[in-house]
Amino acid sequence: MMNLTLRQLQAFVLVVQTRQFTLAAHKMHITQSALSTLVKELESSVGLKLLDRHTRRVEPTEAGLGFYVMAEKTLADLENAVSHAHDLASLRAGRVSVAASTVLSAGLLSKVFKDFKASYPEIRIVLRDVAEEHIVEMVRAGHVDLAVGTSADPDQEVEEAPLLDDRFIALCCEDHPLSRRRHIAWRDLEGFPFIALAPTSPIRQLIDATTREAGVTLDIAYEVSFATTVLSLVGVDLGVSVLPMNNHPSLPAFRIHAREVIAPVVTRQISVFTRRHRALSPAAAQFEAFLRAYVTSHPDAAPNAIREQTAGKARRKRSQ
Repeated sequence: MMNLTLRQLQAFVLVVQTRQFTLAAHKMHITQSALSTLVKELESSVGLKLLDRHTRRVEPTEAGLGFYVMAEKTLADLENAVSHAHDLASLRAGRVSVAASTVLSAGLLSKVFKDFKASYPEIRIVLRDVAEEHIVEMVRAGHVDLAVGTSADPDQEVEEAPLLDDRFIALCCEDHPLSRRRHIAWRDLEGFPFIALAPTSPIRQLIDATTREAGVTLDIAYEVSFATTVLSLVGVDLGVSVLPMNNHPSLPAFRIHAREVIAPVVTRQISVFTRRHRALSPAAAQFEAFLRAYVTSHPDAAPNAIREQTAGKARRKRSQ
């Protein structure tokens, strides 16, 4: 393999451009003899005479002219690469991809995206709004930089860092008998058709565990994939449901009443998921920091925010 250096290429390109060793050496801030040595080392490495040296002028040979075109492009490409890297590091460019549930995307994250884009307009945002049970897999497979949401199953290849706690609320249509109550206990939901997320959903699994421990039997009439579908069905009085509070901003559009669900109170943890032992890009790292700062400074947008973050520990909290 040829042992070429950038200094050799720079010296040769400047000699061809200036047609003088003296001027080329001046531009590189080295002596003429040092520049001449660099060019000779380059010619030795490629095995070709690249320059014809005359008394007052230097001209590239035919081979040297062809080599010059490629050498100049190599230096320009490298300069562009370094410039782009600086832009990434200074957040003047970049891309961040995020996976989250549809409701979390439409609620909390949409507000964060708006403010983040205002601060970093050159960073491109890619959002993958999917069923929540798929977000960790998308991180593990490298389809996204990070995910925001809840996972029921830990993954050794994925780091989980708590973001905020999200309390569960009971949902019913405006004229439902339960809408007149200030609080709704889990046992109060018995006897009404219940609209549930799919069994693979982390939210559904937490609800199932809660009702099993409380000795409550829900009459599951519908199973759906997305929380927005749950809201639509509750809104037309096909049943009642329980979802995390982050769904609350969507309720007025569906004419739904929300009540705190008690006995027990259940809180799910929303976390940020990233690939373990793999550093985030500058843009993705800045987005995660921006998200955490937003949650801390906007308690109305993210109720029950965890102020002290503990990376890598999943937490599920229930209190009687």
